[in-house]
Amino acid sequence: MTCKLGHISKDRIRKLVDSKSLEIDDLDNLPTCGSYLKGKMTKKIFVGQSAITNSLLDLIHTNVRGPLNTLARGGYSYFITFTNDQSRYDYIYLMRYKFEAFGRFKEYRLEVENQTSHTPPRNAATERLG
Repeated sequence: MTCKLGHISKDRIRKLVDSKSLEIDDLDNLPTCGSYLKGKMTKKIFVGQSAITNSLLDLIHTNVRGPLNTLARGGYSYFITFTNDQSRYDYIYLMRYKFEAFGRFKEYRLEVENQTSHTPPRNAATERLG
């Protein structure tokens, strides 16, 4: 009844019994509604601190998905994502098999390292002036 028609609290039922509008023999042994309990649950707030990253490869979030119901061109049925915590930039790599994930990570790492300059600023300034 509670899931289809709504839920009335035990306090309201008790008031109805006290006012003789409703007759229930054993009010204390009424079953508790699971949907009611789920609705009363609250989510605990996360109070932890997030990691502070100073470099592009300090913290990477990754996720492997698959197998997909429909194969992509080339027979790919998995994909892996890499999200850089500092820049929030996403990379997606297609994979035919799940075991390719570590190889794709090495590929990602190489790509990020090649895209970022590791030369000191004074060298870059010298090159611009020269």
